[in-house]
Amino acid sequence: MLKFFRKNEKASRWILIVGMTLLMVSWLVFDQSSTFLTEMLTGRATWATTVDGVAITEGDRTRMQQELRAIALMGDPTVRGLGLDKDPVKWFLITREASLAGLVGGAADGQARLAEIAETNKVLEGNLLGALCRESGQSPTEVFETLAKLNGVQRYVDLIMSGPSRLSSTRLEQSAATLLAAVSGEIVVLDGSKSKVEVPAPSEAALAAQLESFGAIELGQGVHGFGYRIADRAKMEWMTVPSASITTLVEQSPALSNIELRKYWMDHQSEFAAASLATSSSASTFEGSRDAVKAKVLAATVQAKRVEFTKFISDRMQLSMRGVPQVNGYYTLPPDWLSQELSLAALSAEIAEKYGIAAPAIATTGEGWVARTEVAAIPGIGSATTNRFGSQPVNTAQLVEALREFGGKSTLITQVGVASPVLQGATGDLFVLRVTAIEASRAPGTVEAVREALIADVNRAARYEKLVGLTSEIQREAVDQGLAAVALTYGVPVEAFKDIRQGDRQFLQYGLKLPGQLPGLGADAGAVKAIVERAMGLPEGKPISELPVGERTLVIPAADKLSLVVVRIDSLTPMTQADIPALVSNQRFRSVVASDQGSANPDGSNPLDLFSFDALVARSGFKLANPGANRAEEGGDPDAESAPTPAEAGQ
Repeated sequence: MLKFFRKNEKASRWILIVGMTLLMVSWLVFDQSSTFLTEMLTGRATWATTVDGVAITEGDRTRMQQELRAIALMGDPTVRGLGLDKDPVKWFLITREASLAGLVGGAADGQARLAEIAETNKVLEGNLLGALCRESGQSPTEVFETLAKLNGVQRYVDLIMSGPSRLSSTRLEQSAATLLAAVSGEIVVLDGSKSKVEVPAPSEAALAAQLESFGAIELGQGVHGFGYRIADRAKMEWMTVPSASITTLVEQSPALSNIELRKYWMDHQSEFAAASLATSSSASTFEGSRDAVKAKVLAATVQAKRVEFTKFISDRMQLSMRGVPQVNGYYTLPPDWLSQELSLAALSAEIAEKYGIAAPAIATTGEGWVARTEVAAIPGIGSATTNRFGSQPVNTAQLVEALREFGGKSTLITQVGVASPVLQGATGDLFVLRVTAIEASRAPGTVEAVREALIADVNRAARYEKLVGLTSEIQREAVDQGLAAVALTYGVPVEAFKDIRQGDRQFLQYGLKLPGQLPGLGADAGAVKAIVERAMGLPEGKPISELPVGERTLVIPAADKLSLVVVRIDSLTPMTQADIPALVSNQRFRSVVASDQGSANPDGSNPLDLFSFDALVARSGFKLANPGANRAEEGGDPDAESAPTPAEAGQ
């Protein structure tokens, strides 16, 4: 063989070239394509089927989840009301029905919806599209198609909820009159927190029971605002390069010497014509423009120096990560990473040495934890942003929220132990953030961990129950002695309210029923409805303020707020008759009325039940391809047969 190669040098060269080429190709194919092939085969695998035999693949499931991330940003009331933003299967099934009904348009329909949303919210259409693409992981065309599906779902729901046979013109006009009637008067709110009501101290058993009932619920998200779950928390450290240090550095540099300033002035004289006129007869001179020239050069040079600082810090941090392996953008940090990482203190010292400024300060959250929802409130760095992840600024709170250890986001790659990109604050300060530890959300393990909150809530509930028991006595005192006497008795103020309505016309035409805010209570649809209905039921023929106080005074339990509301009605302003026709013909308003009516079907059922998960599954024949595997993943019995739950199907 060696003899052959020596005699046939040209042939041996070609054999070597072809052999090496084949070797490289085989490596690329079998090493690099394995992931692609796996993903492709997984995407084509059947995940579920429908009654008409349509197969839903894992790739379809991924697209559903992307669509959900996009529509969640819209804050659409129909989507929220039906729970579509939390369940990809429910979203798929209802969009399927809307599509079969011929109510889903194409990408152009979605693009028109995007333009409408952008105009309504006074944002650039391109910026909104970019945010949706970034959040959902979709292309612009896919975003348009998602919005077209959203339009189709709204048409579908409106068609079912607001059909002519379901809502008569008379009912719509009556509903409009009730929703837009404006009531004014005075109010006293007796809440369980501030009212002077003596209750016994709660027992340890009562505190333990309260924790057991609401410990796993997020803070303030349970009934009556109960909830004690400890939120995702983090410990952080950050370095601050003050804008003042950069400015001082520039001011001491040759860039602001008279020679450099004069050069700039000579090249840009036209920019300083107005500032250079010392008197009406003097000519334009450098001395007359010097301050303006210096200010402009200073601003430009400081910004250039800030960019230089940013590049140096970024390059230095990137260099410190060289050699650390990555998987899907995340670093695989070694066990002894703390001894290897470039500390912020070392980075600060390098910056001080390189630029001759005071070493940038290092701050930490100390031994305490900071909830990720509290990060934005940290002075300075809390409001700092970076453009490292795209055209839209990303702030510090978003970086912490996107930590891999908190679940991660495909569009924001951040992790514990790795420094963030350089962030810039509103005043030009530069920051580098590193999250050093996290504690995932959890229920408190003991009463002691949230004792004060438990005591406050148990006492609040006890005071409310006592106030409800005193309803008749409070009503009598309000009628006989006035609201001021009630307020004095319980140590709370009397407040006036004006033109409280069950809905606002501006929002009703967009399908939103937002009741007015009552002083001291806030938004409470039940309380507002009771006040309006009492006002509309008062005798006509004379001003309300001239009616007996007993007829226009009422005590309303606001159980959701653990408050008792004492109200005296002084006036009622009906809606303008000229506004009724336009509102009654509005499809979104009709949807609000239908929802408000509740059980509108002849058989007493609620029309909204048509859009429940179980109803959608029953109509579509939706079945998971491998329900046993899904149940086994959740720790259930893989041999048990049952219809998929929303959580199971949407996981």
